[in-house]
Amino acid sequence: MKIFLRSGVVGLQLLLALAVADRAAFAADEDKFIGSWALNPSKSSAPAGALPSSATVIVSKESSGMYKSVTDTSLAGQAIHSEITFATDGKDYSPVTTPAPPAGTPTITESFERVSPTAYKTSLKLNGMPIATILNEVSADGKTFTATTTGMGPAANVSAKLVFERK
Repeated sequence: MKIFLRSGVVGLQLLLALAVADRAAFAADEDKFIGSWALNPSKSSAPAGALPSSATVIVSKESSGMYKSVTDTSLAGQAIHSEITFATDGKDYSPVTTPAPPAGTPTITESFERVSPTAYKTSLKLNGMPIATILNEVSADGKTFTATTTGMGPAANVSAKLVFERK
């Protein structure tokens, strides 16, 4: 499984599973998470080969919670797009990824909870097994979004810090 976690699709999904706050959970500060964010690779760090050369995250409100769209390009030039609609209710949600992962690829799910007015935590699971948490924080001025990934279990050696700036 460690080998698979290092592969492109799962590695990028793991690092870019940037779930942004649900309307109810982030009532006062949700506007800090809403909008378009561009990755600043020079301020980011990730395992070798896993840091995208570029990435854009767009977050908006939906009637059922929040909607997040992520488009990134790997260092090898492969473009990946994922979308997810979710709430911060502790339930698992599955992103839709294009191109679709190959048949038989383990299923990734995400759940979300609020940590503070300017932070939330995403829990990632691979086939139902927890593999990482991501602490997502927006700066006080609302101009920087940082996602810090900490692996667990078979992904315990995975850590990353992705820094996004408001577009």
